[in-house]
Amino acid sequence: MKRLCMVASLLLAGCSLPVSAPPEDVTHTLALPAQVSVPVPLPAARTLQVAAPTAAPGYGSPAMAYRTTAHELRYFARQRWVDRPARLIEQALLDGLAAGGASLVAPGSGARPDYRLLTDLVRFEQDFTGAPSRVRLVLRVQLVDVRERRLLGSETLRLEQAAPSEDAAGGVLAANALLEQAVVQVASFCRRAAGV
Repeated sequence: MKRLCMVASLLLAGCSLPVSAPPEDVTHTLALPAQVSVPVPLPAARTLQVAAPTAAPGYGSPAMAYRTTAHELRYFARQRWVDRPARLIEQALLDGLAAGGASLVAPGSGARPDYRLLTDLVRFEQDFTGAPSRVRLVLRVQLVDVRERRLLGSETLRLEQAAPSEDAAGGVLAANALLEQAVVQVASFCRRAAGV
């Protein structure tokens, strides 16, 4: 009986211990800086439609992808993007190309653009297989002349940026730096494909 009372006392004492709250999920943004210098992407008075990018398997959700081995893709447990990476890249392309002077036509607006930009997100992850870790972004881009129904150019952009720290926060900083590079390179690709 005495032993039972001691166990009950310990259990009751344990109930009064402070309980820490579980860690909260952290949501990260992926966007261009307020001031970004993007080259003029198209000839004057020509319009562009940016189609919604597609994403390769493994990159279609807001989960932040990383890898520690060559053939295994993982996701941070409590770190997420505010939206699907393909959607965030689309918004950055719209913002950056508009900043470069492109006249944009929204999909579904009824207006027929001169050009259509197609984008595939092939890879977007933080790679811990080397030190320092690196964020890798691979985008396949195509520019189509809508009126002539002709592919003007296709290119695969392979970008990487060293992370300043070996964690998700370092990956976020590297990813945002890569995004700006990607938008500038897409604008330059459009210039070449359109013959500017």
